Amino acid sequence: MTDTTAMIQVLGAIAYGERKAYENAKVDADTAPTEEARRWARQVAAEELRHHKGFVKRLEALGADPERAMAPYQTSLDTYHAHSSDDEIEEAVFAYLGEGIADDLLQWLRKVADADTAAFVDTVIEDEVGHEAAATEALRALLEQAPDGRARAARAARVMHLHMLWSGRHGAAPLIAFLRVGRPVELLRVIIAGQSRRLTAIGVGPLWGALPDRIGPLKLAG
Repeated sequence: MTDTTAMIQVLGAIAYGERKAYENAKVDADTAPTEEARRWARQVAAEELRHHKGFVKRLEALGADPERAMAPYQTSLDTYHAHSSDDEIEEAVFAYLGEGIADDLLQWLRKVADADTAAFVDTVIEDEVGHEAAATEALRALLEQAPDGRARAARAARVMHLHMLWSGRHGAAPLIAFLRVGRPVELLRVIIAGQSRRLTAIGVGPLWGALPDRIGPLKLAG
């Protein structure tokens, strides 16, 4: 049986992440260089807002206060999303890989959540597949045009991973909820494999070798 308290904490983190994704897409729409890009960003923003509202409803269905459930993750996620760089490749890689981790969490969540939540997650994943395809295409084009584009993207990916860890340094305790919900080995594997797949998709390749057999007490292989 899933730990309800832990599930509420997990949904709180994801709901707040979707709120940040909506806010970022709104900024993209306001600053888009072309009308086509503006229309796409507005579509993404509308879908991210739907995702956020849907996770809020799932929290309410579990008897939780959505704002209270999201609160423990606000500092970490706000710190992560506050990153800015004059390097457009670094900015694009941060957005691409950060959103990718959120998508990987959904793949895991649909397997550990109740049926109603899993059904909603499936609709979110359907939207995110389109978001990722467009982001991959745009980032590949940027790297092909930029001097040393792929090398700069590899550096940006390393910076992103370190920044993500640094952003969560004060909020690690609530993240334990993700392990308590269930299938922690699968959670780690899907995140690591997802990052590797996305880096390969943009022509950078994984920043590490094969998946380790074990991370601490968790056996990943077999």
